[in-house]
Amino acid sequence: MRVAVIGQGYVGLPLALAAAAAGHTVLAVESDPNRLDSLARCHSYIVDVSDEDLREAAASGRFIPVTDLRGQPAADVYLIAVPTPITEADEPDFRFLDGALATVAGTAAPGALIVVESTVYPGAIRHHVAPLFEQLSGLQAGTDVRFAHSPERIDPGRDAQYTEIPKLVGGLDEQATAEARAFYETVFKHVVPVSSAEIAEFAKLFENTFRYLNIAFANELGRAAREMDVSFHEVVQAAASKPYGFMPFSHGPGVGGHCLPNNIHYLNHALRSVGRPSTLLSTAAQVNGAAPSYVVERLERSLERSGMTVEGATVLILGLAYKPGVADARNSPTYDISDALVARGARVRVVDPHVPEGAGAVSFTRAELTEMECADADAVLVVTDHEDFDYAMVFQNAPLILDCRGRFDSAKVEQL
Repeated sequence: MRVAVIGQGYVGLPLALAAAAAGHTVLAVESDPNRLDSLARCHSYIVDVSDEDLREAAASGRFIPVTDLRGQPAADVYLIAVPTPITEADEPDFRFLDGALATVAGTAAPGALIVVESTVYPGAIRHHVAPLFEQLSGLQAGTDVRFAHSPERIDPGRDAQYTEIPKLVGGLDEQATAEARAFYETVFKHVVPVSSAEIAEFAKLFENTFRYLNIAFANELGRAAREMDVSFHEVVQAAASKPYGFMPFSHGPGVGGHCLPNNIHYLNHALRSVGRPSTLLSTAAQVNGAAPSYVVERLERSLERSGMTVEGATVLILGLAYKPGVADARNSPTYDISDALVARGARVRVVDPHVPEGAGAVSFTRAELTEMECADADAVLVVTDHEDFDYAMVFQNAPLILDCRGRFDSAKVEQL
């Protein structure tokens, strides 16, 4: 088949490469000129795709990076994998999704299958995506083209093979589901069809919100355990010895990435639309949203015990990415932590070998992890515990360490 994948980020690029490896001819649509240049040079910008993967795809002739679809023949399948962030009011922001629909509407022909992989709220495909596409293209959903939702399940840095992750598929009608299932079965080992697009939309939000809620629970209990002088990390390890009915979740400095911090608001948006807003989801968002402030409060206490104040202190933060082993810093708690520290008069330096320096106003300066950096800092704050950090060196040289990830096992290290 001829497949167009709109968006070449953490979701779209692995998807495009998998489709090309399955024998399809793939138009990899990316509007960012820097990313497009990287693809042309076979230089990967995400952790789950290697330069060799790109070279193999390019050599096959089936992976074709393009800036848009103008002048391109119509595709059989269009896969939309663009960000769906939230507005300042915590409402769904479909700017990129609507732009992708406009791109598809310019070339799609009758018989096309259009699948949204981006996270949306239940009912969005039926009541927003399909009507907008019909308006833009003049083609009718269910008659001229088919619409389905197949939510992405990307977890950057995970070792599992991408095509082995079960793929949910739900269409606006049975035919759409059948066509989407037939396509994805050429790419993925396990395809799980569901009865509607709404089931697939809701399932994605349920999966991620399950994790978000449990992180909030751990964050709240972790703070209480600290006041009780109890190691919550050890509590979690102890509870995890139970072989059933329990999954371990750890407390930390905040919840980052594109999905988890946004998905809870997409779900609450849907619940509000039927008059069932969730106080539980709102409370979880408050708990996790307060995590960076709690880190700053703990660091302030630790400095005071050492006879120092935040004002005038130099703080070295380890980690800018939202999770270990990746270069994605979207919604990283480091930003909020640094902003709060600088507002209190601290100087903040951040070490992260995975995240490249980029444009944008930040309150910190970048640094490399050296003995001198650690020794010169009044405190070292572990926010993201990358495996390639030299923790032994940090332990030997830092005068004060606040460990937000339970990386150190020493009474000399302050634990969150």
